[in-house]
Amino acid sequence: MVLLFISVLFSIQSQLTEVRNTYIKAIDNVSYADRLVDLTKNESSGIKMAYHYTGVALQAKHSWNLVTKMSKAKEAAKGLNKAVLKDKSNVEIRFLRFSFEANVPSVVGLTKHLAADKKVILKKIRKKHPLWSTMRKFLINSSELTKAEKEKLKKI
Repeated sequence: MVLLFISVLFSIQSQLTEVRNTYIKAIDNVSYADRLVDLTKNESSGIKMAYHYTGVALQAKHSWNLVTKMSKAKEAAKGLNKAVLKDKSNVEIRFLRFSFEANVPSVVGLTKHLAADKKVILKKIRKKHPLWSTMRKFLINSSELTKAEKEKLKKI
């Protein structure tokens, strides 16, 4: 029984590692954005749901069609909000929504959670997190953080 539990736990961690690696590649490559969406479709956990809708957001980013961009951005926003509701204190989910909202023009009206997400991220972010370097780099380059907040991140 214990061996089965360990095997299942390892499988879940391995899947999440693949999802995270695909996410990093999807930032600059639409094929990986599509793969991220496929890897995480029909998932109900907050973290995998967040990655699914981040994949949708990245599909919007890579699209040339404005109608597609808007519909996918709205879908991503709605899904990321649901993911946060499933696990409000999860720094990774909050980071995924924050990075989406920080990249959407404010006139679109999908940037309502930046301050709340930033607060959670800055409180809970840790160097040992698997996405530490990705999160740190994004946050340090974000116009949403103050100079003091960026300096604090640099010291972690």
